[in-house]
Amino acid sequence: MEAASAFDTELGPREALSRYIDKKMDLARTHPYGSKVWATEIIHGAPIIQDYLEGQLLEWSQDRSKHIQRWIEDGEMDSIDPAHLLYMIWSTTQHYADFGHQIETLNAGKPYSDAQWQIAKLSVKTIILKGIGLTPS
Repeated sequence: MEAASAFDTELGPREALSRYIDKKMDLARTHPYGSKVWATEIIHGAPIIQDYLEGQLLEWSQDRSKHIQRWIEDGEMDSIDPAHLLYMIWSTTQHYADFGHQIETLNAGKPYSDAQWQIAKLSVKTIILKGIGLTPS
């Protein structure tokens, strides 16, 4: 939920989503095991965190979906299903943690340099934001 605080709904969609994606990408790089533990828990049917999923995460997701829907209704971004936007952000950013070994292997066996990481972050933001009618900030 640390990254969730970056999703400031007082901002417009470009800035709010850019910050959220940046934070999620940074966490994927600096705390990859947290994402891997989370993924493993979900893959196994969430035996430990099901209450959290049905409570806090559901409430957070519904709240953010309402804000995304408001941005859509106000013409600030293209009309999409807010839940699928959140799923896209989660899956894309967490890929860099969960499949870090694959990325490293495809990068000549080396972890991304700082410059490569910045390119990855910009690429993810550009692809997602353009997909909802925005350009990255």
